[in-house]
Amino acid sequence: MMHQCYYCEQIFESKEDLFQHVEIHSDVERNKEIIERQKKVSKN
Repeated sequence: MMHQCYYCEQIFESKEDLFQHVEIHSDVERNKEIIERQKKVSKN
């Protein structure tokens, strides 16, 4: 069974590989949110 990342559609052999990969995306998303918030705060 192949597992596909729903962010970038990369394919992985195992669920473990997929989970490790998806964590990278979630970190990037979280960082983007933090940066956006900081931009809003600095404008005010």
